[in-house]
Amino acid sequence: MIWWLKARGVPAIGAAILGTFLLALVVRQEAIPVPSVLGSSSQLLVTQILGVFPAVLLLHGIDRGDVISEEVALRHRGRRNVALCFVFAFVSVALAAAVQLSGDRPEALSLARNSVGFLGAALIMRALLGPGIAAICVATLPLACAVAGRNAGGTVQPWAWPIHEPSSDLGAAEAAILFVVGCAFLLWRRRPVLDPLGRPA
Repeated sequence: MIWWLKARGVPAIGAAILGTFLLALVVRQEAIPVPSVLGSSSQLLVTQILGVFPAVLLLHGIDRGDVISEEVALRHRGRRNVALCFVFAFVSVALAAAVQLSGDRPEALSLARNSVGFLGAALIMRALLGPGIAAICVATLPLACAVAGRNAGGTVQPWAWPIHEPSSDLGAAEAAILFVVGCAFLLWRRRPVLDPLGRPA
């Protein structure tokens, strides 16, 4: 079991989760200016993109090593990976709750929601197009939402959950749905439908 956790890069993933939360507490409401499809400028909070890093690390860890050999050597491989994803989500939410209880720090809630949602989106894309393209898509998701996710009045579109307010129930629900669907794909779909960036067989 220890070997399996190390192979998945769990120590690095844990350090990344803790590091992103510490960084979120430092940067707080710092924003990056981005263009908008409506012509006016928009912005993307740094805390809204930090969750990409630990999610992509976990995605990479899931696909480390020889997947075919592991399927033969390990029973219930899919269940272990799903359990690891749920631990990732639990730790993220628990850290956010602890930070929020210690003071009014809504950026922690946004970070936890986005970390879980980004992982779910990555797992869905992994099942369809492989881990390489999944990582690229998730890395660009918050930017795409910032560029195209606001209407003319500046209101966030319902589908642009990564840039919703930290207290948004809709944003949390969408992230949770993506996570559950992604875990279902991880459990029942061991290999992607297509993998343009994958290694040749």
